[in-house]
Amino acid sequence: ILAQGCALARAGKPPVIQQSVAMRCVLVPVAFASVLRGANDNVVVDTTAAQQFTFLRSSANATGGPPDCGDKYDKLPDFTKEYGATLSNTVCTHPGYKSSCQVFDETLQCWFRKMVTGHCDDLPSLFKKRNKKLVEDCNNPDTDHLDIWMTHFTDAEKAYWRQNFKAQADESKLFDTMNKLIPKQLLCSTLHIVDDHCVKYDTVRTKEAR
Repeated sequence: ILAQGCALARAGKPPVIQQSVAMRCVLVPVAFASVLRGANDNVVVDTTAAQQFTFLRSSANATGGPPDCGDKYDKLPDFTKEYGATLSNTVCTHPGYKSSCQVFDETLQCWFRKMVTGHCDDLPSLFKKRNKKLVEDCNNPDTDHLDIWMTHFTDAEKAYWRQNFKAQADESKLFDTMNKLIPKQLLCSTLHIVDDHCVKYDTVRTKEAR
């Protein structure tokens, strides 16, 4: 059913849309297996082919252009590219999400560049206050994105998220899909970037330097 859905979803679409659908045809089976994994890396929900097809069709028929990624790396300080390259490995520690994180690595770095270009709206670093607990929760498979949101995000950070990421996700299917498939990793990345002074380092800090 999924293979038939892929062909149907691509039919009659412009080349750029066909390419996007083709990517989702590869991603969907991995994504559903990843998102629905439990702490022991076991699939806890049986996702039917019909549900996969519905997800594929909704993605293929969605409108919206590419996200605003801010400045390219050649317009940003040299170390920012090195920092961006460490994001996925830092937040995607659970085996069930590594494949999805690899697929969305470029999109995650797009969001990172957007944040850095706007200097995170001058949000203050809370590294000393929350880093130890943040790292623990981000690495703990028993916590989810809602735990990160409710426990670690300040009111100012929630407002920043809504105005900058969520507003784009409503228009960009790429951001929206990333937010659906790796939400916890996305939120953890966002807070690491803020706590690293948006940013002043060449790698994500997970512990205070001695």
